[in-house]
Amino acid sequence: MSGQPRDDKNAPIPVLSLRPATGQKINFNNSSQRSTEFASSTRVITVFATKNAFIEIGNSSVTANQTNSHFIGANIPYDFSLGDDTISADTFKFLAVIRDSEDGVIHISERE
Repeated sequence: MSGQPRDDKNAPIPVLSLRPATGQKINFNNSSQRSTEFASSTRVITVFATKNAFIEIGNSSVTANQTNSHFIGANIPYDFSLGDDTISADTFKFLAVIRDSEDGVIHISERE
Protein backbone atom coordinates (compact mmCIF):
# COMPACT_ATOMS: atom_id res chain seq x y z
CA MET A 1 0.00 0.00 0.00
CA SER A 2 1.32 3.43 -0.95
CA GLY A 3 1.99 6.11 1.69
CA GLN A 4 1.08 8.79 -0.88
CA PRO A 5 -2.08 10.91 -0.73
CA ARG A 6 -5.03 9.48 -2.65
CA ASP A 7 -7.53 10.94 -5.11
CA ASP A 8 -11.33 10.54 -5.08
CA LYS A 9 -11.00 7.06 -6.59
CA ASN A 10 -8.49 6.03 -3.92
CA ALA A 11 -5.61 5.98 -6.43
CA PRO A 12 -2.22 7.16 -5.11
CA ILE A 13 -1.16 10.65 -6.17
CA PRO A 14 2.60 10.56 -6.94
CA VAL A 15 3.85 13.55 -4.97
CA LEU A 16 6.59 13.94 -2.41
CA SER A 17 6.11 16.07 0.69
CA LEU A 18 8.32 19.03 1.50
CA ARG A 19 11.13 18.20 3.92
CA PRO A 20 10.57 20.45 6.99
CA ALA A 21 12.92 23.40 7.53
CA THR A 22 15.14 22.73 4.49
CA GLY A 23 14.08 25.49 2.11
CA GLN A 24 16.95 27.51 0.69
CA LYS A 25 16.97 30.99 -0.85
CA ILE A 26 20.08 31.93 -2.83
CA ASN A 27 20.69 35.34 -4.39
CA PHE A 28 22.53 34.76 -7.64
CA ASN A 29 24.59 37.03 -9.86
CA ASN A 30 27.41 36.81 -12.40
CA SER A 31 29.48 34.43 -10.27
CA SER A 32 28.52 30.88 -9.40
CA GLN A 33 26.71 30.51 -6.05
CA ARG A 34 26.29 27.15 -4.28
CA SER A 35 23.54 25.79 -2.03
CA THR A 36 24.14 24.22 1.32
CA GLU A 37 24.25 20.41 1.36
CA PHE A 38 21.00 18.53 0.81
CA ALA A 39 19.93 15.94 3.39
CA SER A 40 21.26 12.44 2.72
CA SER A 41 17.78 11.01 2.17
CA THR A 42 16.56 13.77 -0.20
CA ARG A 43 15.89 12.31 -3.63
CA VAL A 44 14.10 15.24 -5.34
CA ILE A 45 14.43 19.02 -5.17
CA THR A 46 12.01 21.63 -6.46
CA VAL A 47 13.69 24.74 -7.86
CA PHE A 48 12.13 28.12 -8.67
CA ALA A 49 14.15 31.07 -10.01
CA THR A 50 12.94 34.68 -10.26
CA LYS A 51 15.18 35.32 -13.30
CA ASN A 52 16.60 33.10 -16.05
CA ALA A 53 19.57 31.13 -14.73
CA PHE A 54 21.98 28.28 -15.38
CA ILE A 55 22.39 25.47 -12.86
CA GLU A 56 24.50 22.41 -12.12
CA ILE A 57 23.86 19.72 -9.50
CA GLY A 58 26.87 17.94 -8.05
CA ASN A 59 29.26 17.54 -5.15
CA SER A 60 30.72 20.18 -2.81
CA SER A 61 32.86 21.68 -5.58
CA VAL A 62 30.13 22.04 -8.23
CA THR A 63 29.99 25.35 -10.11
CA ALA A 64 27.63 26.70 -12.75
CA ASN A 65 28.60 28.65 -15.84
CA GLN A 66 26.85 30.49 -18.66
CA THR A 67 28.39 28.33 -21.41
CA ASN A 68 27.33 24.73 -20.84
CA SER A 69 25.37 24.54 -17.57
CA HIS A 70 21.65 23.78 -17.69
CA PHE A 71 19.30 26.68 -18.44
CA ILE A 72 16.16 27.15 -16.36
CA GLY A 73 13.59 29.78 -17.26
CA ALA A 74 12.33 32.31 -14.75
CA ASN A 75 9.10 31.81 -12.80
CA ILE A 76 8.73 28.11 -13.64
CA PRO A 77 9.00 25.44 -10.93
CA TYR A 78 11.28 22.53 -11.83
CA ASP A 79 11.66 19.17 -10.09
CA PHE A 80 15.06 17.46 -10.26
CA SER A 81 15.98 13.95 -9.19
CA LEU A 82 19.11 13.62 -7.08
CA GLY A 83 19.52 9.96 -8.00
CA ASP A 84 18.93 6.82 -6.01
CA ASP A 85 20.79 4.44 -3.73
CA THR A 86 22.97 3.19 -6.60
CA ILE A 87 24.65 6.61 -6.94
CA SER A 88 27.41 7.67 -4.56
CA ALA A 89 26.00 9.55 -1.59
CA ASP A 90 27.97 12.73 -2.30
CA THR A 91 27.39 12.90 -6.08
CA PHE A 92 24.27 15.10 -6.12
CA LYS A 93 24.24 16.99 -2.83
CA PHE A 94 24.59 20.64 -3.93
CA LEU A 95 23.13 22.98 -6.54
CA ALA A 96 25.18 25.75 -8.16
CA VAL A 97 23.54 28.67 -9.95
CA ILE A 98 24.63 31.65 -12.05
CA ARG A 99 22.55 34.31 -13.77
CA ASP A 100 21.72 34.45 -17.45
CA SER A 101 21.52 38.24 -17.92
CA GLU A 102 19.96 39.56 -14.69
CA ASP A 103 20.59 38.95 -10.99
CA GLY A 104 17.86 36.97 -9.27
CA VAL A 105 16.87 34.64 -6.47
CA ILE A 106 16.57 30.87 -6.61
CA HIS A 107 14.41 28.95 -4.13
CA ILE A 108 15.18 25.29 -3.46
CA SER A 109 12.84 22.89 -1.64
CA GLU A 110 13.94 19.40 -0.63
CA ARG A 111 11.36 16.64 -1.09
CA GLU A 112 10.96 13.36 0.78
